[in-house]
Formats: sequence, structure tokens, C-alpha cells
Amino acid sequence: MQSIKNSLERLACVLAIALIAVSASADGAPTSQFGFKGWPYRNSAPCAAATRRPSAAPRPTQTPAVPSAPSTTVNVGDYTTLSVSAQEYSAWNLINEDRKAAGLAELPLDETLCALARIKAQDMKENKYFAHQSPTFGRAADMLKTFGYSFRSVGENIAHHATVLKSEAAFMSSDGHKANILGSQWSRVGVGVCLDDSGYVYLVQLFVR
Repeated sequence: MQSIKNSLERLACVLAIALIAVSASADGAPTSQFGFKGWPYRNSAPCAAATRRPSAAPRPTQTPAVPSAPSTTVNVGDYTTLSVSAQEYSAWNLINEDRKAAGLAELPLDETLCALARIKAQDMKENKYFAHQSPTFGRAADMLKTFGYSFRSVGENIAHHATVLKSEAAFMSSDGHKANILGSQWSRVGVGVCLDDSGYVYLVQLFVR
């Protein structure tokens, strides 16, 4: 009888885990090039994300709301640097926390570069794509040249996640994105954030020298 009871308890546990997995796959979270690898990063309870279902329309983690990006049809030089949002400042601080942890100097925030990163984030939302190659601007280097931004080299990280914190965690679990964040060659960085219709973030990081 004891062995039958143990078998039934194990079966109930397996069914509970299966139900959690099904509910997590149906919660409307955006697709992304990133999976869950490395998400315990900065999380004292690594299993919490697997057992806690997010709301259907999560709210941004910072206020105020992110301002809309300038129109993507503007001509060269015909854009205005918008104020950096609280979420963008948060994303910038996360970059520098990871750089300091690696013994690297902090990167100053370039507000003009933030405006360009924000335009790219808005472009991904409006044109419904997620890629380094924009149908509007081409690649990051092409976009910076189009807007007359002076640089010698550029690196770009993009994410589509629930928060800027999870975006940075995903970046740091990916060798290529981590190499951009921890690059010693960069002299400044711009961070752009916009929200999709469910409140998730499109995040763009532009590293330049």
C-alpha cells in the first residue's frame, strides 16, 4: 500500500508540473531570440518565474511612461533628442553594473544615441519585426550614418522581454550580446525603450566609439 501511495504522489507532482508548463506557454509573453537560460541572474528565487503566471498585460517596471519615438519617415537631422525615460536610465545602470562587476569603466550615456536607439525600438514595434536589419533603416551603422551621427564603430543589442531587467539578464547569458556590454573599445552608449501593446519592452542598446 505504501508503494502505491508513493506512486500516486509522484504522478500528482508530474501532472502539477505539466499544468504549470501549459499555463506558462499560454500567458501571451512575446516571442524573442532569448530563452530562459541565465534568468536566475539577479534573482534570489530562481524557480519563482516557473511557478508564477504574469498578468495578461504587465505594467512597466518604471515610471513615467516611455515617450513615443519620432516618426521613422523624418529626413536626416530632422529629429529631436527626447528626454531619457526612467526605464532607459534603469537599463543604462544595469549595463554599468555588469561592466563594474567585470572590472571595466562605466560608459557615459549619450542622449542623442538614446534617441536613435528609441527610434529603432519604435520601428520594430510599428513594423512588427525583431532583427538587427531594419526594413526602414538597414543595420545600425547605416542608421547612424543616415542621421548624421559621427562614430568609428557600433555594436547593437536588441531584446523584446517583460522588463529591462530580464532583457539585461538575457543579454548577459548570450556570448555575443555580453561581448558588446563588456566591450572595452566603446566610449559611450545609447539605450532606447518602447512598449508593445501588452506592456512588454522593446529594448535597443547602441554601443559606439
